[in-house]
Amino acid sequence: MLSSDLVQGQTEVVRILIENGARACLRTDNGWMAAYFASGVWKTSRIRLLHLPLDEEDSAGDEPVRIAQNYGHEECVHFLKLLAEIENRNYWQMATLHGLPLDDTDEEWEQEQKETRLQEKNN
Repeated sequence: MLSSDLVQGQTEVVRILIENGARACLRTDNGWMAAYFASGVWKTSRIRLLHLPLDEEDSAGDEPVRIAQNYGHEECVHFLKLLAEIENRNYWQMATLHGLPLDDTDEEWEQEQKETRLQEKNN
């Protein structure tokens, strides 16, 4: 739901969902988090809501900046390369200082990826 709201431009809905516990770090089967969907539709305002590490790769090895490049979204590429890291670092410092939870990992997806790599290694 969160990812579809991002794509549809429902920024206020996304903000409310996140404030009420929606996990922006959860991934689809191919490893996309909400940030990938926001990058694909060229909306830096939507990416700013997520406060996720933006250097995480999907199952194909792509990061959100690569998705934005693939779609030709230069403003989004610029934001992801230059500003997102600073904004996220500032948010994470503030959250840590105020004891806010930092939810950046989809544990289930990470476990599946480990198992897949182990199976590939053993074959």
